[in-house]
Amino acid sequence: RGARFCVVSKSKVKKNKKFIFVKNTNSFFRNYADMRTNLLNSIIIGVTGSVGKTSLKNILGQILNKTESTYFSPHSYNNKFGVQYSLSNLEPYHRYGVFEIGMSKKGEINKLSKLAKPHISIITNISEAHIENFKNIKGIAKAKSEIIDNTRANGVIILNKDDKFFNFLKKKAITKKLKVVSFGLSKKADIFPIKITEKKDFNIIKLKIFNQKMEINTKNINIYNLLCTFAVLKELDINLLDYKDYFLNYAKTDGRGKNNLVKRFNIKFNLIDDSYNANPLSMKNSIQNLSKINIKNVKKYLLLGDMLELGKKSYYYHKNLANVINGSKIDKLFIFGKEIMETYKSVDKSKRGNILQQLDDFDIIFKEILNSGDYLLLKGSNATGLNKLSKKIITNSGLKNVI
Repeated sequence: RGARFCVVSKSKVKKNKKFIFVKNTNSFFRNYADMRTNLLNSIIIGVTGSVGKTSLKNILGQILNKTESTYFSPHSYNNKFGVQYSLSNLEPYHRYGVFEIGMSKKGEINKLSKLAKPHISIITNISEAHIENFKNIKGIAKAKSEIIDNTRANGVIILNKDDKFFNFLKKKAITKKLKVVSFGLSKKADIFPIKITEKKDFNIIKLKIFNQKMEINTKNINIYNLLCTFAVLKELDINLLDYKDYFLNYAKTDGRGKNNLVKRFNIKFNLIDDSYNANPLSMKNSIQNLSKINIKNVKKYLLLGDMLELGKKSYYYHKNLANVINGSKIDKLFIFGKEIMETYKSVDKSKRGNILQQLDDFDIIFKEILNSGDYLLLKGSNATGLNKLSKKIITNSGLKNVI
């Protein structure tokens, strides 16, 4: 297909000058990525955490690329293959490299961050994602903290001041003699919002960034991502004022909270596509963000799928999610999945919508529910298929055989 060389391990492959034979192709790939990172002088930023990694990585990559040439990992390339692939695409002209580092169990972040060797490491938050592989959430915090061990000497750790594991992570960073920068809603953070003023079409956020105060005009941006972004810009000594209006026109990534105006059933409604993945914290955040929308004569609906990889605590987290919905201004909850049934059963009867037996039921159920201008949030773990449903609705194609 046009490759200049192929790295192969199968001994039965006929010898060719364009074939590089190795014992293990994955080990070769890892060593190649490691060598490339060591040879180049790019400033590496590593992003990990339970929620918001991909969105933050995309924001940082795009905004830094406006300053100087920047490479950032495509899509959600955060596992042992994705990180190696991303690092291997760094070029000598890239001033910055922004890489997402994920995990599902202990030790994975250690291996991946050893490859990336970040100058600046970010831990967005700690929550119950992948908790089935851990005894408790403290185990997740310890696993995420592995990135601290592999941050370069005299490097920077950027932490969420509002996270309950902030002090644990800060203490570990200090023992490694790394600079700690904090962001959050807390006024004790290095970067925090002094005041948020809501306008008709956008928000004005007055920030305090260490000893500097400035106003940012925003729209469609998670406040924590915004605060963390300015923490990074500050550490890189980039002029902050150049980006005070950047987030007015920022478009979210597909599947991660992007609002789409959809025409279906001869009406136009708002489909909030947050269907890429789900865990207890991201579910809570998405529901609360939808609840804050305050438009007269407009209904707000949820179509939720299972939160997977929660192990034995799945029942507890799904049942507890009902408290978030009951305390919100959501009109109706609709569900698809087995685990999410616990949420549905615990939601107030006045908020119960319907149960989709299969995703093809979408039109049958929502044709009689949705009206012009209404909001519908789709969210669930990737394997539920809600992301495929969302794509089909957005592209306005039929729903036959969604999964």
